[in-house]
Amino acid sequence: MKQKTWVILAIGVLLAGGYWWFSFGGQKTADDESAAGAEKTVQAPVATVKVAPIKKGTLVEEIAIYGTVVPAAGAVQIFSVPYESRIHHIFVTEAQRVSEGDTLLEIDPSPDTTLQTQQARNDYESAKKALEYMQQRFDLKLATNDQVLQTKQALEQAQAKLESLRRRGSESPRTIRADVAGMISKVSVQEGAIAAAGAPMVEMVAQNRLEARLGMEPEYIDKVKPGQEVSLVRVNGTESDKIVGHIRKVSRAADPATRLVQVFTDVPAASHFLLNEYIMGKITVASAQGLIVPRSAVLPEEDHYVLFTVKDGYAREHTVRVGLENGKDAEVAAKELQPGEPVVTLGNYELKDGMPVKMDELR
Repeated sequence: MKQKTWVILAIGVLLAGGYWWFSFGGQKTADDESAAGAEKTVQAPVATVKVAPIKKGTLVEEIAIYGTVVPAAGAVQIFSVPYESRIHHIFVTEAQRVSEGDTLLEIDPSPDTTLQTQQARNDYESAKKALEYMQQRFDLKLATNDQVLQTKQALEQAQAKLESLRRRGSESPRTIRADVAGMISKVSVQEGAIAAAGAPMVEMVAQNRLEARLGMEPEYIDKVKPGQEVSLVRVNGTESDKIVGHIRKVSRAADPATRLVQVFTDVPAASHFLLNEYIMGKITVASAQGLIVPRSAVLPEEDHYVLFTVKDGYAREHTVRVGLENGKDAEVAAKELQPGEPVVTLGNYELKDGMPVKMDELR
């Protein structure tokens, strides 16, 4: 009987302990978990962003235009002779640079030219003898003054023809040389060929008479004018190879083939551009001074623009006015912004004012 009583008491103690744990201990655990959850909810997330310093300086807007190197107006020099000739030897090729005095061609009179020269020489000798004979007849009163005058005129014509051929150099071989430094643009003959009188043999562009013919979008025609500087460089060339030219002329009509406006720019004589080479030009069409930030830092928001700076580990939102832009940077204005402040360039779309942030390395 006594043992049974102890069993009942033990069971009662266990039931009482379980009731107390579920009523007070379990509730406390739930309360602790609830408080921990609330603490997690209150703690704000930290955003990782990339930043760059705000700069103060001059921002420029440039346009890139493309074209080729061509001879300047009136710069092409054509070498030819005023009589039919045979090409004996050619010393130059197209696109070759030559110096003043360099030999371009050696030519000989053609067989027909030699025959004409010999015929002119014979005609002159015959006319001279005819005049002597007519003068003798006149002295014997067997010829009239008109006959003597006609014979003199025939001699003068024969002499003029022969002297003309001699002045043109048709009596002997001839060497043609460059009278200025330049670049050979075209060779129109071959060795051994017969060239007609006055036919182009070699075309050369003087070294200081090249220019760039570039194509520009019509929308910029009011921003470009003669005298402006143009930075010229070979397509795919390096910035160190650029040279500076000046606009000579801006066409007032679009090219029918390309729909672009042609811009003609002088090319400095010191350049190493080749004739017909493809080049790129850059023209500054606008500039502004002020605070400059990367273009990615500026975000549109309804009817205005904003950007974020970082101060004491928190994002600060600023409403800004945006001025001049190019593909890389933008000019901005806001009273509270200062040069050197870190402005967010990446990760700014997720930011809110006052949000804690972790900055990546400045770049």
